[in-house]
Amino acid sequence: MKKNRIDFKEKRRYAIKKVSGKTASVFIGATIFGIILSSNLSIDNTKADTVSNTTATTISNDQTLETSNVVTLRNNQKNENSSNEAAGSVQNVTSNPESNVSAENKTPSTESTTLKSDTPEVSAPAESNANTSAAPAMRMAASTTTGSDRNAATVDGNNVNMQEAEENKKLANETGLTSSDNYSSNIYKGTDGNYYKVITIYGKDYVYRPVKVYANGTATGQYATNERDTRTNIITTKEDLGNGKVKWTVVFFPSKGLTKDNSTLSGLQSAKFGVALTKDYQIIGDVTVNIDSIADAGHTYTAMDGHGHEKSFTPEANVVQSFNPNTDVDPSGWINSSTMPGENNDYILGPYYFTTENSVGKQNLGNTFFKEATVKNNVYTQQPFVGEVHDLWTDNYTIRNENKNALDGGDYVDKHLIYDPLYNGRYDHTDGFFNSDDFGSAMIFKSQGKTGSAQFSSFTISFVAQHTDSYQSDLAKGLNRQQFSGIIANTYSYQNWYYNMYSIALGEQRSLKKVGKSYVETQPGDKIPNWQKGEDALARINKEYLNDEQINNLRNQIHKNIENSELIVTTGNDLNNSMKALGNSVGIYDDNNEYTNRIVDNVKNSDKYIYASKEKQKAYDDAVIAAQNVIDKTKGKYADKTTVETLTKNVNDTFDALDGVKTFNIPTEKVPVKDLNNLSEDEKAKVKKNVENANKTLIDNGVTVTVDNKGNATITYLDKSTDKISSTDLVVEKTDADKNEPKVPSDKVKVDDPNKLTEDEKSEVVKAVEDANKDENGKSTLPEGSKVTVGDNGDVTVTYPDGSKDTIPGDKVVEGKSDAEKNEPKEPGDKVKVDDPNKLTEDEKSEVVKAVEDANKDENGKSTLPEGSKVTVGDNGDVTVTYPDGSKDTIPGDKVVEGKSDAKSDAKSDADNNEPKEPGDKVKVDDPNKLTDSEKEELSNNLEKLNPGTVVTIADDGTATLTYPDGSTNIIAGSQLVVSKDNVMSVVTVPTSANKIDKNNYSLGKKGINNSTNKLPQTGENNNSQKLSIIGMTLMGILGLFGLDRKKKKN
Repeated sequence: MKKNRIDFKEKRRYAIKKVSGKTASVFIGATIFGIILSSNLSIDNTKADTVSNTTATTISNDQTLETSNVVTLRNNQKNENSSNEAAGSVQNVTSNPESNVSAENKTPSTESTTLKSDTPEVSAPAESNANTSAAPAMRMAASTTTGSDRNAATVDGNNVNMQEAEENKKLANETGLTSSDNYSSNIYKGTDGNYYKVITIYGKDYVYRPVKVYANGTATGQYATNERDTRTNIITTKEDLGNGKVKWTVVFFPSKGLTKDNSTLSGLQSAKFGVALTKDYQIIGDVTVNIDSIADAGHTYTAMDGHGHEKSFTPEANVVQSFNPNTDVDPSGWINSSTMPGENNDYILGPYYFTTENSVGKQNLGNTFFKEATVKNNVYTQQPFVGEVHDLWTDNYTIRNENKNALDGGDYVDKHLIYDPLYNGRYDHTDGFFNSDDFGSAMIFKSQGKTGSAQFSSFTISFVAQHTDSYQSDLAKGLNRQQFSGIIANTYSYQNWYYNMYSIALGEQRSLKKVGKSYVETQPGDKIPNWQKGEDALARINKEYLNDEQINNLRNQIHKNIENSELIVTTGNDLNNSMKALGNSVGIYDDNNEYTNRIVDNVKNSDKYIYASKEKQKAYDDAVIAAQNVIDKTKGKYADKTTVETLTKNVNDTFDALDGVKTFNIPTEKVPVKDLNNLSEDEKAKVKKNVENANKTLIDNGVTVTVDNKGNATITYLDKSTDKISSTDLVVEKTDADKNEPKVPSDKVKVDDPNKLTEDEKSEVVKAVEDANKDENGKSTLPEGSKVTVGDNGDVTVTYPDGSKDTIPGDKVVEGKSDAEKNEPKEPGDKVKVDDPNKLTEDEKSEVVKAVEDANKDENGKSTLPEGSKVTVGDNGDVTVTYPDGSKDTIPGDKVVEGKSDAKSDAKSDADNNEPKEPGDKVKVDDPNKLTDSEKEELSNNLEKLNPGTVVTIADDGTATLTYPDGSTNIIAGSQLVVSKDNVMSVVTVPTSANKIDKNNYSLGKKGINNSTNKLPQTGENNNSQKLSIIGMTLMGILGLFGLDRKKKKN
């Protein structure tokens, strides 16, 4: 199987990044225990992983170490440590009867249980060996296994059967092995009762077993340490999350300091500790460090900033720090995150993370984690490490497992843990077991504290890593073919005149057997019952078209279900046939050349694909990609028969849906043009757009359209071939309606009901439209013979001589009258007497309201104003009538109130003191009922000259309102001021609600003109009826002096 490992690391950035670290809680897998402090107290019945909680300690911080810092080690090695690596010890400790607590009930099973006393002990899962008649094979391809009782399969988003993955994960957690990253491995129970993992890569099998190795340093005094001492200082656990993901947890100094089994507790002084991972594991996300400390004034310690500066520091009980290997590590390996500062960190001194991805990282990792020497400088910076030396001396450690059968590959008692041809460049440790070249990353930390001022803390490191089976099979081996996959957790601290060097390697080892004097790799058949039967059954499956994952899955199913092997063989052969059909759908596995038209490249070069819609092209592309992701023999993903048949159907269906053809559509509508023989550029662009819209799929696929001056279109295909569309199908000469655009009147015509115009209102609209479509000389701009008509709803239709039409919507030319325009509130017959006309009281206002409301009632006492109208009165007596539609009418205060009898009340207004003067000649107008703006302006200017100090406003019918400085007004009727140009005798218009006659307008007494619309013939005879009419009009004018009042103000 090809190694298709996912790259989980982003490209390293050569700059220090600070990001927010995660503060996820880490559940420590082992209970932190104390040490029995009395020298006369012994521990009975203490298991290897048993720890105790110390509740009472007496700590002496006054010890000092007199040393030259040159300590002789084995092989005459020298350790040059800084003087602060001495420690205060714990003395005179009082025993605690509750302190002897077993960790077995508090730690994950991988730490507290053993297999042959040194590997994780598991309870054998029921019926899980190669003879098990379990259901995975029965579940594998439901479509081919009829008549069997099968459990429902669990599938992921890609329809991949996940049930076996869940079973694999469960076994991984029970056995201490790592689950498969795809389908290349599985876990089996061996004939010896132990569990083994078999990885199959490119048809070759690799057998692994769980392993946990305890190792200690060989410096003076370290020979006396053992596995139990190591367990006391390091706890390692492993939780399998499935599909090759593993959560690793390592607790350093679980008792919050250094100790040994059944010994005293010492605080930490620059104690170094770290974790290295083999190359088949890649960290995902953040690394979290949970720091638990004895937090009281009696446990203050010396904290250093990493550059020689010190301070006294009292820690918090719990602090969580974290970093991301992809974003929080600089090129030198220095860690610096928002929660784990690289310097000025009061809990950790100079954290580092190294990988072997480049030569600098590789050297730094070797120098710090493995090399049996003190290395002061960082290879990248050529400067001392932040916090000084960080070396762990792992090459120096020897194996101390109490179980003599814990490892395969020879006698390992007191043999070196590491065979290191890589970092030390030496081969003299030929007794080393695990090859240092297997390790691809390492994180190294250092505690605070110094002589007399120690740090009492534990450090729980946790992270999730992705495992890759194919990388595991390629890991380097030791001299006797030993191969290790997992983590190594180390501590190294020289203090209290003593070296504290402890190590645990947790993970998997290659299973080996001794043949003669040599060790060879174990084969699955050596350990797993009936393995050869399974292989024989597998050989009966035609695997010609299957991918590696499918083959591995079939192998695993057979070996787990020997009794059902024939069913699995049938399933496998059916799957193989389905895979061939899937290949045929994309034009492969075609010995007889029956599917050449299905070859993907051929399809994508065909008209049916090229000229199909983008949606159909994408559907086909997606179906092909999904199929190819399964077809590929080495990279292909597992898919069962049902999934393969679905993929095949998707390819076939999307292929059949490709309907592209090299042909064109003619637009349903032609483009109107002014000149059929010479189209403008805009007209040609419209024709081009019209053709493109009718052939959108072609255009989306790169087909182009050009248009000539006569409107002929040329379509050019991707192969440069062309089609033409005649101009007769694309253009048409413009109609009058196309050539003209009637103008809309600037002012809308006011009508009573916009949905039901009267004939007069329609006529008024016709005139307004005709007037709007005249030039400055009064000549119509519409084609001669055009006719304007108006519908009941005000819609205007302009019908041109050629029969074409334009329409102006009614709402553009008419609008409904407001309530104020439809109504004229009456004034009370008698004015309300008030104390001060400029400051009415509330009672006076109420009296005015009632007077106005009473004046606007009919003979039955019902209001003549629209229902919902509201009357209000201002301080000066002005009356406002607000109608339901919000429009308003106003009656000036002097029309409804008057002061009570006093000098001030008797004072006359400007209007009373001035009689308005009229021009000698009337202004001639086109329509006395509808003056133009210029006619109004002319009349207003004339009146203002004759009546200085007034402001003159002219109504549509010519009625003039003269407003004086005190606000009083006089009104002159329009009939007194204007006359029609067309008639000698002007039509007299009865004032409307918009043109009331002021009762004080004495100009009404002047001679008027009869409203006859016809000019009398000059016969010399008197027209008696005409004379009577004139006399009658005169009498009406005189009577009006007494009966009419001044015009009320409109809002």
